[in-house]
Amino acid sequence: MTSASILRWRSPSFLLLIPAALSVCLLTSCESPQDKVVRGLMETKACNGCQLVGVRLEGAVLPGAQLRDAALREAQLARANLRGADLSGASLASTDLRHAELQGALFEGAYLTGTQFQDANLEGADLRAARSLESADFTGANLRKAQLAGSRFFGPAGPYQRTERSHFYSVPSGGASLPRADLRAADLKNAVLASCNLQGAQLQGASLRDASLEGADLRGANLQDADLQGAQLERAIWVDGTRCGPGSIGRCTPEKP
Repeated sequence: MTSASILRWRSPSFLLLIPAALSVCLLTSCESPQDKVVRGLMETKACNGCQLVGVRLEGAVLPGAQLRDAALREAQLARANLRGADLSGASLASTDLRHAELQGALFEGAYLTGTQFQDANLEGADLRAARSLESADFTGANLRKAQLAGSRFFGPAGPYQRTERSHFYSVPSGGASLPRADLRAADLKNAVLASCNLQGAQLQGASLRDASLEGADLRGANLQDADLQGAQLERAIWVDGTRCGPGSIGRCTPEKP
């Protein structure tokens, strides 16, 4: 390097350029691939199919976001505003959505294993055909008028099997957690809620027609005006603590001593 070059490197004007260059680096070229994706999501509210595993977006304001088929496993989305968001087919396993605003959000075909929905607002949300709801926690969640028909809340012990004609069931040992959940007027037709914790749940006016509730814990639940026609209640714990016996279809027949 020549003496003139050395002088140029040491000149004050060159030193003044360093902070500006670092700022550009921080805003653009030095961003991680995920940071770039997040920036794009915040700007456009669209990121279908994005890879956002483990992303931290607590309290993010993303109403109406398009996140179809996005990978959001273990993402931190507590208190996020995702009203009306499209999360169809998204992977939300072990995602933190506590206290999130999810009114009218679409979860059709989404993977929800272990998702944390405690105290989230899911009023009017569409969870029809949502996949892998085992171990999901809806404690205290608002699920009023939610669309849950056909949803499978079976537990970690294995798939829930049902043969319509013989009424043979293989009931898992654990199900999703829904204590104190507000499920008033929710559509739970044909939903699989075997072994689920529904203690203290508000189920007034809910449709549980043909739902599978074997082994579910309904102690303290409010079932006023709920439609239980065809609901399978064998081995369920009824609202007053009574264990439902064989043949409990549509109503709880106390188990004989």
